Amino acid sequence: MDQSLLKSNFVGRDGFLWWIGQVAPESAQKKQLNKEGWGNRRKVRIMGYHPSNEADLSNDDLPWAQVLLSTTSGSGAGNYATDVKISPGDSVFGFFMDGDNAQLPVIIGVFGKTKEGAVKTPYRLPFQPFTGYTDKVKKPNGTLKPDQTNEQNAQSGKSPRSVSPQQAQALGNGEISIFSAIGDKIPLANTVNNTFVGKISAEVGNLLNKIKAPAIFTNIANEINRVTAKIQAISNGLVGNMINGLYTKLTEILNSGLSLLYNKVKEISGHSAAVEALTDMLNPVLILQKAIPCVAGAIISGLGSVIKNILMSVVDNVANFVTCAANQFTGVLVNDIIGKITSGLESAIAGVQNILQFFSDFSVGGFLRGSIDAIKGIVGMFDCNQSKGKSEGIIDQWVIGQGPVNAPGANFASILENANISNAISTASNLVNGVQGAVGAVTGVVGGVQDVVGGVAGAFSALNNIPNQIGGCYTGPPTNCSAPTCIIFGGGGSGATAIPLMGAVNGSTASVIGAKLTDGGSGYKFPPFVEIADNCNQGYGAIARATINDAGEVDSIYIVSEGENYPTGDLYDNSSTTTADTVIDNSTENQLQSLVARNYIIGSILIQNPGQNYSQGDTATDQFGNEYSIEIFEGSITKIQPININGNNIIVNDLPIITINSDTGSGALLRPLLDIIPAEFQGEVKQVIDCVT
Repeated sequence: MDQSLLKSNFVGRDGFLWWIGQVAPESAQKKQLNKEGWGNRRKVRIMGYHPSNEADLSNDDLPWAQVLLSTTSGSGAGNYATDVKISPGDSVFGFFMDGDNAQLPVIIGVFGKTKEGAVKTPYRLPFQPFTGYTDKVKKPNGTLKPDQTNEQNAQSGKSPRSVSPQQAQALGNGEISIFSAIGDKIPLANTVNNTFVGKISAEVGNLLNKIKAPAIFTNIANEINRVTAKIQAISNGLVGNMINGLYTKLTEILNSGLSLLYNKVKEISGHSAAVEALTDMLNPVLILQKAIPCVAGAIISGLGSVIKNILMSVVDNVANFVTCAANQFTGVLVNDIIGKITSGLESAIAGVQNILQFFSDFSVGGFLRGSIDAIKGIVGMFDCNQSKGKSEGIIDQWVIGQGPVNAPGANFASILENANISNAISTASNLVNGVQGAVGAVTGVVGGVQDVVGGVAGAFSALNNIPNQIGGCYTGPPTNCSAPTCIIFGGGGSGATAIPLMGAVNGSTASVIGAKLTDGGSGYKFPPFVEIADNCNQGYGAIARATINDAGEVDSIYIVSEGENYPTGDLYDNSSTTTADTVIDNSTENQLQSLVARNYIIGSILIQNPGQNYSQGDTATDQFGNEYSIEIFEGSITKIQPININGNNIIVNDLPIITINSDTGSGALLRPLLDIIPAEFQGEVKQVIDCVT
């Protein structure tokens, strides 16, 4: 029919000529890929019809092929439409609407790329594979594997995981994070606590975490500039606090000083002279009053370069941004602010020396360096409803993808101490070779403050030799990965402690499948938060919740999600061949941070939701085949416990998932609480016999 001379020239009656072709590179698609063309079209080089070189037929002169859409894509009518997902380099299948004339190609399908055909190289020659990434279609930045295959196998198109980019990179094997911000700390606003230090610490910590994954965050300079701008904005409050504290102090001193000046002059020269002396001070006091807000504005606008220098120093020298490192960072920043306030007010302060003569021990720098309240900005910052007691249970920090974490409050004494150490180092540095104080402070505090005591030479050495350990604050990488701990915080109480129970051991890592409560604490008004954390930030995904009793004590901790990849530390020897159950006595129980065992018992089962419409005769089992007895009252589950075989406890090595087998009931939510095998139930395996029928 295709070769027939009796052509009807009627679409669909002169045969069906199909073809296979390759979508031309981006440069040939003109404005079509910019959404500036019309219709759904792609330029295609068709095998057998078009030459395999650009000399005989350039990509620009290839015909446009219409894309035939599926019924599920929609035509656009009724506002139903989806984008055409055909990229340059794709191999497509189609037909010619005009038969032998072959001028009206239509694409009706696309061949999925295989790992052999998914290359990373750009376009070179016609009919050779090339990448589908273009100037318009960029490689994903950390939230999707840059895979270019559509094969259904374990190696292709791996799904993103709910882990941070840093954890994904550490896991290897092509793992990718579902969201680049997972793991970032977000300080939460409240009206009780002064949170500027927490905000600064979170920003720097997030920056360091991003830098730990260079394959994902390649433009470190842009990240530093972004964090610099955020910290500069946060520092507005810091500068405001210090100016507020200084303003309050100066108001007190000037009022007292004017009174003392009047009395002194009156005693010597009489009332008229005393009034004249006070009148002479009005203008200098007014100048000082106007200078203070001007200095504050100038400091804020000029903090960017200082913050950037400090950040660069931290990035170069700090591997682990612990709390003391946050205090050091803020201390260096505070030192620079104090220096700028002191120098900025120097001339204005000189104008009121007749008043300040009665306070010889006062100086702007001395006051700011010696007063924690001046940094905290307590005066005028809090009202009568913002008492310390109201801060109980407040969560200051949230980690994206994880939840609330126990963020220690700002140690203002440590911040002030680091500011003064920074000042001492910068002063010593200036004496040695004239290095500017701010730069010396940046390098010195990150370097080694312990050398300050050694004199000028020691301080200068500290500026050039930058170790990780700073006056007892270790900021290097963890020397060993310890097993995780339970951090219980919030809820208005205190004192609760628990030991994570680890199972599903895989080499030197494990999941958290339970938590043994060792102390219920007291004073809890609502259930506290439970954070599962390890010192290497290696594990992820474990989520635990607490319950409290009427006495305000924590009475249980249950696991919502087991997580994975938590280090076992020295608690588990993978080379061991023992099959004995783990036993723990009361004398050592409270001394442990975590426990890794092969087996646990089901201590009890928490009924989080009793459900409804259950009937007598319904049964309960778990994924291991263990059976449970249940008691039902008015359709709800009131009690459930494991059925112990021959008086022996049910032994598990993973978290049981209990299912209620019922034709009518629904909604029950049951949380097994695992426990350590008591010594009195520990037995010895004498003989194991396998019976084969």
